[in-house]
Amino acid sequence: MHEHVIFFDGECPFCHRAVRHVLEIDIHKRFVFAPLGGETAKDILSGPQAPLKKAGSLVLVENYQSTDRQFWVRSRAIFRIYWLAGNGWGLVGILSFLPGWLGDFLYRKFAEHRHQFKLKMPEAGPSDRFLP
Repeated sequence: MHEHVIFFDGECPFCHRAVRHVLEIDIHKRFVFAPLGGETAKDILSGPQAPLKKAGSLVLVENYQSTDRQFWVRSRAIFRIYWLAGNGWGLVGILSFLPGWLGDFLYRKFAEHRHQFKLKMPEAGPSDRFLP
């Protein structure tokens, strides 16, 4: 349970909606969530991974409680989340095994403009799934 952490922009309504989506598809409760500007990000995204806090991207850390962590960003992180969620979502997740240059280009373009969407901030999810 809770094997992986997803870091997201805590100020972005679209990012919060993406987190809500992952909560819905994560029936095995493999993911926990933390804002990029939070204490958990300071602890895990440090050293060589410190630039990931400023990447303007969703960051997935597989096996975040072990020493064998894997870091995924941008489109590769999204596809990997689907792969790890399993069930029917693994079919979308198979795209995580493809080279990420095209997906990352599209991700960056969307991320540059995500704050322009006038979305209302959704309600927070279950508190046991969020880290500081």
